[in-house]
Amino acid sequence: MSMNNPKIGLLHPITVVKQPDHVDNCTCGFKDEPHSHDWLEPTYTLVAGYRRFLAASQLKWKEIDAVDKETLTPLEREEVELDENLQREDLSYQEECKAKKRLIDLRQELYGDKSRGAKGAAEHIGEDKTTFWEDARLASAAEVMPELFKAKNKSQAIARLRLAIQREALTELAEKAAKGDKVWGGIADNVHLGDCLQVMRVLPNESVSLVLTDPPYGIDLDMGETKKGSTHPVIYDDAHYDIMDLVALAAKEAFRLLKEDSHAYFWFDIKAHARVLKMLQDAGFTVDAIPLIWVKGGSGQTNHPDSRWGSAYEACFFCRKGSRAMLKQGQSNVLAHDPVPGVRKIHPTEKPVALLRQLIETSTVPGEVVLDMFGGSGSTGEAAIQTGRNFILIEKDPAYHAGICERLSSLSKAEKRERDPLSPDKEETKSFNPQ
Repeated sequence: MSMNNPKIGLLHPITVVKQPDHVDNCTCGFKDEPHSHDWLEPTYTLVAGYRRFLAASQLKWKEIDAVDKETLTPLEREEVELDENLQREDLSYQEECKAKKRLIDLRQELYGDKSRGAKGAAEHIGEDKTTFWEDARLASAAEVMPELFKAKNKSQAIARLRLAIQREALTELAEKAAKGDKVWGGIADNVHLGDCLQVMRVLPNESVSLVLTDPPYGIDLDMGETKKGSTHPVIYDDAHYDIMDLVALAAKEAFRLLKEDSHAYFWFDIKAHARVLKMLQDAGFTVDAIPLIWVKGGSGQTNHPDSRWGSAYEACFFCRKGSRAMLKQGQSNVLAHDPVPGVRKIHPTEKPVALLRQLIETSTVPGEVVLDMFGGSGSTGEAAIQTGRNFILIEKDPAYHAGICERLSSLSKAEKRERDPLSPDKEETKSFNPQ
């Protein structure tokens, strides 16, 4: 099976396995006795080199160089096939991750403990072991969470997996707290678990000095234009109609809770500008119709880069109750802050603390109370602690509530150690009582 081509030639031969005689289908009269058919042309199974074989066929070559590996076991043949496939450049990330996971499993079957798991498989194909392990882990997770492989690229899929793993850990914390274990000390008194409307209704009038919140946007608005699908858990109902109704009711409660001469900031989906503006005005606020714009940098997000600009900013309405002056004056309504890196997020829509700190310092003085009725990641609480403000956070989801308490409890302990390195590491956070 030789081949000569003076122009190009074949750099690497294909790999085949010679097939044994198929005596079950034999018609020569010796079916029940071992025998061979030396007079027949042997048949082969292609193990590696499909694209080379296909190219040779399209060039009408009559012969091609091949290596016969008839001694290979079925598992060894599969290993060769996986080696070949992982060298290809046109694999989808889903196919690549699945192949890596299968290669680890296969090598374990073939070589046992000597395979050295992901590290051995990575060295076998000459790839970074950390990347190889992460890809294989993603394939394993996708077997029980198929939605991971619906992400548009591997980075997004890994980010979703990381959030899912983190959420599982936070769920365990939430279950522990639900049993009555006081795992976060006094900080949990400032972070309320429950529906924001129900919690807000029991708070007294004019008990907070700033509302700073990021309600759900209503993800059906984004379908087809930015990121498809939701990374929120089932507990969130992000249908546009329901979200708009929720924001309208929450805005009225927020206006009631704010002291006279105070500010509020509401993040919103720019496509719902007119509707959210009217809701806030109907609640009683004086609202600047031109919103603040947080510029994230980068190329933005879009599912259709061939026909749409990437979305790289978010909008926020600045609202007033009464006539309080801004403490930081002369600022631009374009806010430039880097977004939270994906590997550090504990919530898919987390805002950077520096951004929230700028708003808090513009509208309050130390000691005043900041309310965020959609607590999410707890970044508003962290910004309040860093600037010496009190805070009330409300979060509906038990896992995210646990994440907020864990985050702020750790921050409070760290700040206490910084103030007094010799003091015992005890939680002495003072809770704010609006009564």
